[in-house]
Amino acid sequence: MFQLIKIKQKYNYIFEFLILICMSFISTYFAFSGHFFNISHDGVYHLGRFLNVADSFRNLNFPEVVNLTHVSTNSYPGVAINSVYPWLTGIIFIIPNLLFSNPMWALFLSFFILNIFTIISINSLLSYLTSNRLAVFTGIVIYQFNNYHFIDLYSRVAIGESIAYAFFPIVFLGIIKINHSDKFGFLFLGLSMGLLVNTHILTFLYAVFIVILFIIYLFLFDRKYLLDKLIQIIKSSIVAIFLGMYTIYNLVHMITNNHIEEPLKFIIALSPSGVFMSTINNEIGEQGAQNWSMGLPVTLLVIFLGTYCLVTKSNYWKVYGSFSILFYFSLFTWIPYNLIKDSLLANVQFLGRLLIFVLISLSIGVSYLITFRKKNIKVSLIFGLNVVIIIFSLSALYNYHYNYFGPGTFHSKINSENYYGMIDNSGTFADYLPKNIEKDNSNTKQNQNDNKKILKIVNSSPKEITYSAYSAKNVDYQIPFITYRGLNYVISSNGQKVYMSGNAKFIKVRLHRGQNKIIIKVRHNNSVYLLVVSMISFIILVICMVFIKFKLMHEQSLIHRLT
Repeated sequence: MFQLIKIKQKYNYIFEFLILICMSFISTYFAFSGHFFNISHDGVYHLGRFLNVADSFRNLNFPEVVNLTHVSTNSYPGVAINSVYPWLTGIIFIIPNLLFSNPMWALFLSFFILNIFTIISINSLLSYLTSNRLAVFTGIVIYQFNNYHFIDLYSRVAIGESIAYAFFPIVFLGIIKINHSDKFGFLFLGLSMGLLVNTHILTFLYAVFIVILFIIYLFLFDRKYLLDKLIQIIKSSIVAIFLGMYTIYNLVHMITNNHIEEPLKFIIALSPSGVFMSTINNEIGEQGAQNWSMGLPVTLLVIFLGTYCLVTKSNYWKVYGSFSILFYFSLFTWIPYNLIKDSLLANVQFLGRLLIFVLISLSIGVSYLITFRKKNIKVSLIFGLNVVIIIFSLSALYNYHYNYFGPGTFHSKINSENYYGMIDNSGTFADYLPKNIEKDNSNTKQNQNDNKKILKIVNSSPKEITYSAYSAKNVDYQIPFITYRGLNYVISSNGQKVYMSGNAKFIKVRLHRGQNKIIIKVRHNNSVYLLVVSMISFIILVICMVFIKFKLMHEQSLIHRLT
C-alpha cells in the first residue's frame, strides 16, 4: 500500500512540474513573439545595469560599486547604480547573458526563470495553507496571470519590482509558519527578507512593515508562545542581515558619505474611470499609472469575494476577502491623497504598486473558498474560471506586444541586432547622481560642445575607462565622470597621477596641447568581502532548507510505513 502511495505522489510531482513549466512558458512566449521584445525606458535601464555586472563576471572580476559601462546617455559613467539599486537577485538575468551569445535568447530564458520562481513562490505559500490542489492551482493563476503583474513584468519592464513580486509570497509563508510555531519558520522569513533587500528596497520596506504589524498583532491579540515567536523573528532578521550584508553596506556607505538625489515624491492614486476603461479594454500599457488594472476576471473576483464575505460566517476566507476589496478600493482617487503628498507614503509614488497586497490576499481567499466551502464547487466551473483568467491576461499581453508603440509610450522594439546599441545609446534615467549635479556640470557641458576639444571614450570596462582628448592649447578640463566620497579612484592624465579634492563630483585634469590620454580606474572596496559573505550565506541557507525538506519527507515516509 505504501509503495502505491509513493508511486502516486511521484507521478503527481511530475505532473505538477510539467504544469509549472507550461505556465511559465506561456507567460513568457507572447512577450517574445515576432522575434522582438517591447522594451520600456525602465527595461533598458535594468538590462544596462545587469550587463555591467555580467561584464565583470565575464572578465573574472567582482562587480564594482559604480557603473562605468552601459550607462544611460543622460547620466554619466561612474554613477553608483550598483551601490544604490540592489543587483544580487538579478543573477536571474545575469547568468543567462553569460551563457548565450544571442542576447534575446538570454533575455527569454531570464523571464522564463523569473516566472518559474513566481509560480514556485506562490505555490509554496498556498500549498502550506491547503492540500486542495485545485484551490492551489487557482491561487497560482490569480497571482501569475493578472494584468497588473504583466504591466510590471512586460509593460513597465520594472525588473527589480518583478523579481520582488516573485519572492513576496515567501514573506507571508514565513510569518504564517512562525505564527503556527513552526521551528523552521524563521528560515523562510529570513530568506524572503534577504532576497528582497537584495532586489528592491521599496518592496523590502513593505515586508518590514508587514512584520511590524505581525509583531503588534502578537502583542495585542495572540500572546501564546509570544517569546518563542519573537525569538524566531529575531533569528530571521539575523539570517536576512547575513544575506543582505553586501547590499546594506553599499547602500548605507554611499548615502552616509554623499548627498544622493532622492526619488521624486508624489502620489498617483488609481482613477475610477481610467481603471474602468483599461479593464474593459483589457489594456496593460504602462503610461498613466492611475489606470493600472488587474484585468476584468480578477477584478470581478475581488468584488465577488468581498461581497460574499457579507453573507457567510466562515472565517477562513472572510478576512482575506474583506481585506482584498477594502484595500483595493482604498487605492482610488476618492481618498484625498494629495493631503499627504509630502509624507513618507509619497515614496510609493504609484499606489497601483500596492495591488500586490490585493493579489496575495485574493489568491489566499479564493483558495480557502474552494477548499472549505460546505457545498462543493463544480470542478469544471473552477477550471473554466482559470482558463478565462489566463486567456484575458495573455490576450492583453499579445495586444500590448504588437501595438503599444508610438509617441508618448517611450517603448521600442529590441532584438538581437539592435540589443547592445539600444542599451548603450538610449536615454533612460539619471538616478542616483550626487545632488546639484546639473549646476556643477555647466562647464563640462560647455566644454563638450567646444569643437576645439574632442573627448572620446576609447576603451571602457567595469573597472576602468580610458578617454582620448584633443586640445588646441594647455587648459584645465572637467571630465564628465561622476565620483563619490568614500570610494577609491586611481586617475592618470598622460601618465601623471591626478589628485582630486574630497568634494569633487567631476574629475578635473590638465590637458596639454595636442592629444591627451586620461585613464580612470575604480579600485575594489571593502564591500567585495561582504559580497562573498552574502553569497556563502545564501548557499548555506539553501543547503540547510533542502536538508530539512528531505528530513521531513523521510519522517512522513516512516509514518506512512507504520500506518
